[in-house]
Parts: sequence; C-alpha cells; structure tokens
Amino acid sequence: MTKLFYFTLSLFILISVSCEKSEDITTEIISNDAIELRSELQQEGYIETIVDSINKQECYFEEWDKTVLTPVSGLIEFHDSNDNWVASIDFGDGSCDQWAVKTWSVTVFPESPEGENQFSVFDFVKKEK
Repeated sequence: MTKLFYFTLSLFILISVSCEKSEDITTEIISNDAIELRSELQQEGYIETIVDSINKQECYFEEWDKTVLTPVSGLIEFHDSNDNWVASIDFGDGSCDQWAVKTWSVTVFPESPEGENQFSVFDFVKKEK
C-alpha cells in the first residue's frame, strides 16, 4: 500500500512539473477528483463514505489563463471493515484552488508518519495544438 501511495504521489508531482514549452503544444487541465487515490484505497479493501458531496465550480486560474471545472469542497472518508477511520480526502472550504488534502491514520500507515499530504486535484495533459 505504501509503495502504491508513494508511486501515486510521485506521479502527481511528475504530472504537475512543467516541461519545456513549445508553441505547438498546449496544456489541458482536467479535474480528476482524486480518483486514483480513491481507487487505490478501495482496492486495499477500505470503504469509501462521502461525508460531504464534492462540489465543483468554474474557477479561473490566472497562472494558466484558463477556467477549469474544479472541486472546491467536499469530504470523503475511508474506513476499514470494523468501521475504524483510516483516511480522508478534504477538497477544501469552497475556495477556488487546485488543492485537496489527504489525511491518514499513522497507526494504520506507520510507514507514513507525516499523516497528511496536500495534492493537486488536476491532471495536466500536454496536447499538440
């Protein structure tokens, strides 16, 4: 589970890092609703509970000069088969930003003692114009 978590985190970081820009390439920004993290936890046998529905709105991001349908709030929790909390994904307080926070039990995941990680809810896809 830890290796998969760090692999997913590394993938998010790699996708987020901008490469050399070319006039023939554009970046498409797509909201992913943390689907990879959610699927990963479900595949490990944890039960997903939507505590607060994911709310999306069109948000303008000056750094990309783009408007993107963005999850701005919502809370998803994951529990084990005994209904013990294992992790949460918090999509924010309604502010237009690209960040969500994953929080997890350091008892369940002692190899990740930080217990929290902020990540982008976007996938950045390079496409030819």
